Order: sequence, then structure tokens, then C-alpha cells
Amino acid sequence: MLANFLSVLRVLLIPFLLYFIAREDQLQAVLLLLLAGATDIGDGWVARRYSQVSRLGKVLDPLADKIFLAFLLGGLVFWRDLPLWLLAMLFARDMVIVSVGGLLLRSQGLVIAANRWGKYTTVCMVLTALSYVLEAPASLRTGLSLAAAALVVVSSLSYAQFALRLLRQGRTEGQLG
Repeated sequence: MLANFLSVLRVLLIPFLLYFIAREDQLQAVLLLLLAGATDIGDGWVARRYSQVSRLGKVLDPLADKIFLAFLLGGLVFWRDLPLWLLAMLFARDMVIVSVGGLLLRSQGLVIAANRWGKYTTVCMVLTALSYVLEAPASLRTGLSLAAAALVVVSSLSYAQFALRLLRQGRTEGQLG
């Protein structure tokens, strides 16, 4: 399916993006970030437009986002002084989401889809990353990093609330999904 291919393509762009960040080739890095963004928008659009929505796609798309962001931010920690604590916060949140999501998928057949707070967090993280790629003024990078951190906390609480609601419903209603 084309939608799933676009998700996989996003992950395949990572080595090239990191290469350009390491070489301080801002133009190429920004172009690859735009391409990655297009694959992220495109996979959902293609899935809905051509009826390619699948359980695999519902898992693959957010997983590709998490892998892409983790490597992007990791490269920026290494080459552009992005705060390690920001990567650690996002990584911790994502590990919990993936672990709980895997548990819910295996035990109840449920897929935790990205919610609006998760999407806001991703957009803010990408803007933060872009500010480091482009070596924006320190005050802008710091402000975006703090906003991204706040959104990680808010989205973490939102996902936790949703997962707890699913678990409670699963206990009272049996198998969901």
C-alpha cells in the first residue's frame, strides 16, 4: 500500500538527513525535513482517499514519526546542542506510549491513535528541530524547546488519561475493537 510505503520512506530518509545536519548543509537538511513532512501528511491523505486505512498503517505511521523524531533530535543533540533533556523527555514519553500501546494491541486488539496533543507536540518538536538546523537565535531555540517540553508533559497526561479510560472500558465491556 502506498500509504504504508510513505511511512517507511520517512524512516529511510533519516540517514540522509543526519548526514546533511552533520555536514551543516542547512538547505539539504531543510529540504529533507520538508520531504519527511510531506510523507507524514501524504500517508494519512492517501490512506483515507484510497481506502488504504489499515491496522498496520495505524501503528506504522506514528511509529515512523517517533523513530524519525528520535533520530533527528538525537543528531541535533550531538551536532547542534539541542538540550539532551528534551530528547530524554520525548523518548521517555514515546517508550511508554509504545509499551502501553503494544500491550493494548496484544491484549485487547486496540490501537492508540495519535491525538491532537500528540500532533501539537510533534509539530512543536519539528519547529524546535528546524530552529536548531537553521541555527536560529538562542532565545528562539530556548523558547521553542520549553514549549515543546510543556507539550510533551500535556500530551503524556492526555495519552495516560486515554489509556486508563480504555483499560477501564475493557474491564467492564470485555474485548473492544
